[in-house]
Amino acid sequence: MRSRKLQAVTLLFLMSGFLLSNAFAQNGDSKPLSDLPRQFAATAFGQAGSLAGKSFGVTVFITAWTSDQQVKDYIATLQQGGPDALVKAMEKIDDVGRLSPTGYVGNGFRFARFKKTANGGLHIVMVTDRPMSFGEVYRGGRSTDYQFGIAVLDVDQNGKGTGKLAPVCKIKFNKKNELEIENYGQKPFRLANIYLQK
Repeated sequence: MRSRKLQAVTLLFLMSGFLLSNAFAQNGDSKPLSDLPRQFAATAFGQAGSLAGKSFGVTVFITAWTSDQQVKDYIATLQQGGPDALVKAMEKIDDVGRLSPTGYVGNGFRFARFKKTANGGLHIVMVTDRPMSFGEVYRGGRSTDYQFGIAVLDVDQNGKGTGKLAPVCKIKFNKKNELEIENYGQKPFRLANIYLQK
């Protein structure tokens, strides 16, 4: 399994604080794109293996942004205690939104951050501790080391864009103290046709 480093912009985004009050982008309804709650719809496309070419609808609902202090706390927890400690920390935090495939309740996520982009849109990163079934935990296979789900949205000033969804991945700091993401078994889903619903 190859480790995939976050793109530089995403890495810096996760590891440094952004003043939310300064990140305003105007969308089609003249309301700041960063105002909450916000709901986006998208189509997810599989890119490898048995899921290649298959697609399904996804709804992303964001109710709160993670604070600068919480970002610092998460980073410190991951550095000092590793992924297990980060999962425990996230379990104590209320959901800040939800990602739901069409027809399913979906999962809440515990981390949501954004930064303004050059085109007046937003780069949004969402992370959650991944729920695992009793059977998965009982079997104790390799998948239990991949404890997080990550979604990234890149939308323009009208709330339209693309993104990625990695539902099963590992987040860790390597020996060089660099943040890495490793996907389990498959490439992330490609998110296309993203648009702002409300």
